[in-house]
Order: sequence, then C-alpha cells, then structure tokens
Amino acid sequence: MELWLSYGSTEVSLELPDDLSYKVLEPKELKPDEKLWKELSEFAANLGRDVGSRGFTILYDHSGDKLSLLILRHLIESFEQYTDKIKVIVSSWRLDPSEGWEDARRGLKEYGVRAEILDVRDRRMEGLTGIKIIKDLLDDSIKLILTTSDPHGLFGKASLREALAFGGFAEINFSEDFQADIMAAWSRLVEELKPWAITVLNDRLYMGDAEDVVKNVYEAECEAPVGAFEALIAGCGGRPRDSTFQLIAHIIGLLRDSVIDGGLVGLVAECSRGLGSRSFMEAVLGSGGTPLDRALARLIQEASEDKRIALITTLPRSIMRRLFNIRCFDAPEEMLTYILRRYTREARILILERPHIKPVRNSMLE
Repeated sequence: MELWLSYGSTEVSLELPDDLSYKVLEPKELKPDEKLWKELSEFAANLGRDVGSRGFTILYDHSGDKLSLLILRHLIESFEQYTDKIKVIVSSWRLDPSEGWEDARRGLKEYGVRAEILDVRDRRMEGLTGIKIIKDLLDDSIKLILTTSDPHGLFGKASLREALAFGGFAEINFSEDFQADIMAAWSRLVEELKPWAITVLNDRLYMGDAEDVVKNVYEAECEAPVGAFEALIAGCGGRPRDSTFQLIAHIIGLLRDSVIDGGLVGLVAECSRGLGSRSFMEAVLGSGGTPLDRALARLIQEASEDKRIALITTLPRSIMRRLFNIRCFDAPEEMLTYILRRYTREARILILERPHIKPVRNSMLE
C-alpha cells in the first residue's frame, strides 16, 4: 500500500509492505453538497431579513482549511441579497503570523470572496468596560464568527472561544491560567456583541447563536478509541499548517496518547520557517515567553518523557535532538525503517493522513 502525506507545499509517499500490521484511521470530513448549501442559505436568510441598514461584520479566523473559504463565499453571496455592507476581518492565530494573512488573502482571491477584506492586525483598538477590542466591533452591524474547530493538544478543541481570544480581535493580558482568561474574554465579548457563529468540526456544520454553537462543539466527541499500537505516523496537513515546529508542538500533545508507553509518535512536517517565534524559543530555553508558549514547551517535554517523538522534516537534526529529544528523518521510509528496527516487524502501526481526531488507547478510556 502506498500513502501520500502532505509535506509543506508538496507530498511525500510512504510505502507499507503487505506483511506489516498497520491500521489507517480514516478521516471524518464534511462533504459540500446541495443540502449543506441549502442549510447555509436558510441560515443567512434568517439573519439577512433583520439586517436593515446595519450591514454584516464577519470575524473570519483562517486555519488554512479550504472548506471554510467555500462556506464564507456562499455566506456572503447569500447576504448580498439583503445588503452590500459586508465586512470580513481576517485573523489566523493557528498559523505562522508571517504566513497566515498571505495564505488567507490568496485563498479569498482564489475562491472569489467578494467583500471588504481587512487584516485584524491593522485595526484600531478601543476600550470597552475593562477590555480593549477592535473598533469595528463597536458599531451596530450584525456580528458573525466563522472558523473551523479542530482537536488541539493544549485546549482539547480550538474553536470559537480561542479565535476571539487569540485572533487579535481583543487585547487580553494572559495569566498562567490562560484557560480562565479565554473563558472570561469570551463571556465578556459575547455579552456585548451578541454574535452568531458558524464552524465545522469533523463531519458536522454548526450554525446559530454563538453561545449555543460553542456548547455543542465542546460537547462533541473527538476521541477515537484505538488498540495498543507501538507507533504512529501522521501527516500534519502541509502548508500552511506545518510551517514551523511551534505549530507542530500542539499536534504532539494531541497524539501522545495514541501509542503505548515507550511507543513512537512520528509526524510528517516540513517546518520550512524553522522552530517558531522568539517567545516560543524563550519558553523552550527557560528564559521567558508568554504563558501559552511556556505551557506548550512543558507539553513537549512531558510528551517526550514517556514517548519517543520523531519528525520527517527539514529542521536540523542536532538542534532538535538537543533541545527536544526528537529524532529527525529526511523521508518516511527512514522513519519506518527505524520503527521496525526498534519495535521489530511485529510492530503495530497507526496511520493518520492528518490530525483530525484524537486517538486514545482503549486502556486509557476504561
């Protein structure tokens, strides 16, 4: 069997001999069809009938996902029947800052999204009773948050709350308890803005009042029970999702429970832009960093204590081994050879095309 895994802007192949014991965990994906577009049009119509002269402000948090761009285009086409005042403010907190906006801009152009497109980093902040938000959110337009929801190593799920908290729409001084800070900011902003929301989680589309959507997303199950595997090989989605190791570190936390203690978590991630931000490196070296980056550095350290971590990447092998105790390879075949040497040809291997769910060993769920 031959698999192709995204790697930067290209793909790499992995050939699995027939005598190996492996399982490919198939993704759950939402397929765009007439039913989906009809539901989205009906949702847009319900909002559009009440828009009057106010217009729409869409907070679009870009994660590199193409389906969300299709949804955004269809949504705007539906809104255009009711108003020409449509503003899209773009953030991309889950991507490398130097690449996120450019990837979103290219995608918006490619998918023909017609609206006033604004980069959240260029918007002016204004005070709002104990919190600063971008000025655009203080008008009387109908607000809607659009983003994908993904399983996440630190947060469990990265969804609407995180989009508002980290997307640059509000100015938040995070403490060590950043989870509580996210909740507080979300509660405050939802109370003031009364936003609507659209998000995709695996094969489900959630639409409606933002509070209701958040509740449904965080109650949804993203864990996949799996047997006892010695090794995992997973793609990370390619560019722009695998641009830096800082982005991949979250995936290490997400997948660490998918293999037995002492097992190997192997990821395919080009990391063409290097290790990550200065704050992240300060956290890794123990000399500072934001609370989020410090938590991420601890996550990598904890994962490497009971699991072996390996990457197919362009990152320097010596640096990754010294800083993170991570072994690096140039090609999937090298990683597979290493797995079979360490765990024998009887090794059970789990394969994920991309980290769309959280695999968890059955023994940990009992």
